[in-house]
Amino acid sequence: MKIEDMSLEQKIGQLFVTGFPQDHPSEEFLRLVRKYKIGNVILFSHNISSMHQLSQLTKELFREIEAETGVIPFISTDEEGGVVSRLPKDAAIMPSALAQAGAGDPEAVYQAARITGEQLKALGINFNLAPVLDINSNMDNPLIGVRSFGETSGQVIRFGEMALKGYLDAGILCSGKHFPGHGDTDKDSHLALPIVNADRKLLQERELAPFSRLIRQGLPAVTVGHVIVPALEPDSIPCTLSRKAVTGLLREEMQFDGLIISDCLEMAAIKEFYGIAKGAAEGLKAGLDLIYISHTASAAEEAMLAVRKAAENGEIPMERINQAVSHVLAAKEKYGACSWDEGKAGTPKQLSFAEKFLEQTIRPLPSSAERYFCLGEHPLFIGIEPGRVTLASDGKGPENFAYFMQAHFGGEAVACSAEVTEEEIRKCLEKAKDKSSVTVGTLNGHLKPGQCRLLAALDRLEIPMAHAALRDPYDLDKSAEKAFKIALYEYTVRAMEKAEKYFIRRPH
Repeated sequence: MKIEDMSLEQKIGQLFVTGFPQDHPSEEFLRLVRKYKIGNVILFSHNISSMHQLSQLTKELFREIEAETGVIPFISTDEEGGVVSRLPKDAAIMPSALAQAGAGDPEAVYQAARITGEQLKALGINFNLAPVLDINSNMDNPLIGVRSFGETSGQVIRFGEMALKGYLDAGILCSGKHFPGHGDTDKDSHLALPIVNADRKLLQERELAPFSRLIRQGLPAVTVGHVIVPALEPDSIPCTLSRKAVTGLLREEMQFDGLIISDCLEMAAIKEFYGIAKGAAEGLKAGLDLIYISHTASAAEEAMLAVRKAAENGEIPMERINQAVSHVLAAKEKYGACSWDEGKAGTPKQLSFAEKFLEQTIRPLPSSAERYFCLGEHPLFIGIEPGRVTLASDGKGPENFAYFMQAHFGGEAVACSAEVTEEEIRKCLEKAKDKSSVTVGTLNGHLKPGQCRLLAALDRLEIPMAHAALRDPYDLDKSAEKAFKIALYEYTVRAMEKAEKYFIRRPH
């Protein structure tokens, strides 16, 4: 359908993305499609149970949305790998970005992105919300961490370029995120409104550098994050809603001519401080092309009505609406087609690559004195209860690290809460008294004082100690230098299984 043949309602429908809470389209979602012509979908893990189910779901969504709107939909998801993965368990799921970069093999990063893109397209998903181009320059960042390719612009550029090439070679639309950079913050924008206080010179050298480089290499879409950056927008407006950031910097100064999308407006950074409906209108005025309201049908409806009212009264010029729609339609024409060939997803070759790549990323730190950790006859295992470090991640993991290790090696296991209490520390120290070794698994412990105190207390024991970082590897800086240290990058059974080989009951 051509833009000149579209009604205002059809145009606005093309500018929104929403989702639904189960493995099939809800009546509330279908009502948005039929009444308001909403043209795009985002899928999460709760929508997906298997490759076959996903393929059938996306076919249904394509049929329903194209029949009602005259245009094929974007069906998008966040498939970053590792801690942020939506693909079903029978697909080939890659490691987190920081784990990929840590393996030091750019070609493997390219292959990982290409395989991911090919699988998504084969299952009916034409838009992957990746790669993350944030620089994890603030180790206390609760949102980014292992989702970033590294702590410097050079690292992020080196591996981000390869990921981009892989997605483009797979023929899938991808989006670099979270512009202009969410790395140097200490707040999660799902829960609060973060601020990046870097000056313009530092922004150019650090946060903006990966976006600038990948834009020059054909990055087709950019996700704008909910961050306040005073050096770009002195009025304390989140970049998502800032014309200076979106149009002035990204569109004009950086000469980006692709698709500009919002992070989800239901995140607290927008919902609590501005309101979703107002945020949608302000975001489009600022220069966004595609608005994500990822979960709640009523919120999407309210926002679409607010945008329609703003367009009808001239608050949002029709020229701006048409410009946004043209960017959406151009991206759909280039990247929208899907093959629906389940035989091209989760193939033995893809699964083998993902398995070997994950194994390549999990190994002891070079600083560990020995390549293997000897547990002895009476080991103690301590694990933090699995849980969501950030709302970008999926839900709880299936098994506590302590119980996993006990099941494989015997000994005793103790589970602790993420906010380890003094009572839990006392219990761990009491249990450790007569043990041959202690192995502790932390979950972003560098951000949790209780976990840090637990490590310090265990360090004071004259017992051989191993420390596994179950997400951010920065945890390993909090344990004694003499400890055996291993980074898993993700709190999953598959990662624990790969780490298991580095633990032995007795010396060979």
